[in-house]
Amino acid sequence: MGAPHNIIRHPAMPGGAFKLMWDTLQAGDPFCAYVANLAADGSTYSVLATITPLGQDSYLSVRCRPQCDDLHNAATAIYRATRPLELESRAAGLSARDAAATGLQKLAHLLGDAGFATYEDFMNVVLPAEMAIRWAAPQPRRPDATGPAADLLVATTALQDALHDWMAHQSRLADVAQHLQVAVPQLRLSMDEALQTGQTLTRSTSEVFNPVMIWINLWAQMMDSLDNILSQLGQSLTALRQSCLRTVFHLSLTTLHTQTVAQFAVELIDQVTVPGYDEQARMAAINALGQALAHGFSATEERVAANATLAAQTASHVDFTHDVMDIPHQVIAQWKKVADAHASDTAALLPRVEEQVRRTDESLALLEELSRQISSVAQQTPTARVTAALSQVLTCMSALLGQGSPSWAGWAPSGS
Repeated sequence: MGAPHNIIRHPAMPGGAFKLMWDTLQAGDPFCAYVANLAADGSTYSVLATITPLGQDSYLSVRCRPQCDDLHNAATAIYRATRPLELESRAAGLSARDAAATGLQKLAHLLGDAGFATYEDFMNVVLPAEMAIRWAAPQPRRPDATGPAADLLVATTALQDALHDWMAHQSRLADVAQHLQVAVPQLRLSMDEALQTGQTLTRSTSEVFNPVMIWINLWAQMMDSLDNILSQLGQSLTALRQSCLRTVFHLSLTTLHTQTVAQFAVELIDQVTVPGYDEQARMAAINALGQALAHGFSATEERVAANATLAAQTASHVDFTHDVMDIPHQVIAQWKKVADAHASDTAALLPRVEEQVRRTDESLALLEELSRQISSVAQQTPTARVTAALSQVLTCMSALLGQGSPSWAGWAPSGS
């Protein structure tokens, strides 16, 4: 108690990981990582550490036992591959800061090899996966308890349920965006095939003027112009999915904080005592958790609103793409009408064109369905339920703290 963290720092932990932590925190963003620590007897214990900036150089750290063995083992392997490089850099005369920077570059490279473009992408996977396991475990209940701590425990249960639904909503939105991301290359492939078909057919009949082929040529030119539209759609979908995944990370962190508040409530109900840890220290921790919950919700609420706007813009972009793709579809339908009058000239072309029309029909149907899904999910956000549940938790925490003004006094959701 009251000692700096580095007294439990494990020699296997790379300095690059701690540099990354401070770079993230000083940018105002929360951080999480698997960390190996030294126990007092020299043994190793591992934690999933989360750190949240509270402002004015103040931070809240909540640690829990790692549950996802595959992710934990992957992180440990990356640390194991990075630390020797830092030690070699130190032996070569580099300062601890410069060696940590070298280690951070190595960490980034190894994360890329593992399929993560950035460490933020890794965090966006790790914390939700860990919280999914914690959510599935039995939550503490004290049905016979009464008083402020018992009221707080009941309130945290309701908040966790609401946060779980909120995370599921944002995850569904991210999933729809991912499905659309997968669809875009399929659309581009179908478009390229149609373009090649049109160009091939146009070249094959270019020696003799054939008015029927004017429609084919026009169709090919239109398909060629769709590439930029699909590229813009892909960018919109990437932005939406990344924003949703980051929102799920923040909601996972808020859920962890809520579970920690519940654990404090259980300790108070059960009258748990810890040598050297007095009631004032416990209340200070509860106060910090309340501040993190209030500020975390406000930031997440803004993210969810931004995601809803992104979703609406993306749905509009999908609809626009559908409408633009429908134009060459109508052109080729007109060609078929004209071609019927020149059956002898077009009989050999008809099967290839009809196959392209069939594929375009499938693409248009897919766009319609995904546009409907993304609009539907975006409109079903359970923000109001979370707001009410969080307000009740903060009210119970204020009652528990008693005298004095809590750090979140005056908090209200942005929609209030």
